[in-house]
Amino acid sequence: MSRYRTVLKKCYITEEQNEIVNNLIEMTNHLSFSSYARKMLFKSSPIYLQFDFESYHDFIFQVRRIINNLRQLERIAEQSEDFDNERIFHYCVELMIGYEKKTSKQVKELVKRLNKKTR
Repeated sequence: MSRYRTVLKKCYITEEQNEIVNNLIEMTNHLSFSSYARKMLFKSSPIYLQFDFESYHDFIFQVRRIINNLRQLERIAEQSEDFDNERIFHYCVELMIGYEKKTSKQVKELVKRLNKKTR
């Protein structure tokens, strides 16, 4: 392919779309929109992936609410000197924290792998 380019292509996008494109450019380590667009448009097999981060963030928010509720129940059990329930709630809190960390790590690794496939 020649380095001399004579045809200019333009399109209008929304602010939200512009933010998404800028994030994609940054994640794929391209220096400009032009180089990113050429790379993505002229691959032998273009890949388009979209990950719904809003649903993921809502999910993590709900997990954290569950953790807070379990901590409150643990405190109540501690104050009432119900040591068996206190241990159970403490164990549940630790399990949920571990689940949240593991899930976050897996999502980050997935996004990283998907980004490598789109380069």
